[in-house]
Order: sequence, then C-alpha cells, then structure tokens
Amino acid sequence: MYMRIRDYAKKKGVHYRTAYRWYKDGKIRGYQMDTGTIIITEDEPTQQTRQVAIYARVSSRENLSNLDTQAE
Repeated sequence: MYMRIRDYAKKKGVHYRTAYRWYKDGKIRGYQMDTGTIIITEDEPTQQTRQVAIYARVSSRENLSNLDTQAE
C-alpha cells in the first residue's frame, strides 16, 4: 500500500508531525520524491524488540536461597 504521509497520519489518527517523526526514526518505511512528498510504503509501524537484563545478588552463601526471589 502506497500513500502520502499526510493520508497515512489521517488514517492512523495521529498528527502529521508524529507520522513524520516515525518516518525519520525508521519506524515506518517510505521514500521521499524529488518534489519533497513522502510516500509511505507499509501499513503499520515496525515494532522494536527490547531486551532487559536483571541483576540480583546476595551478600553471603547462606542467603543463596533468596536469589530467585530477588530476581522475580
């Protein structure tokens, strides 16, 4: 599906500047014509996967059983 960025914003119910920011951030794909018009080539913003690390520690070996509880 190809549409102008203004039409894309209206279809998604967001402001033009929001759609433009998504385009500049690479969240939606498209291209800019020589005239300056931005054409969106996909229907949905891409979802980025986030990774999280959890760090937990105990002060001594006798508290090792508490490690799983802390991580949860």
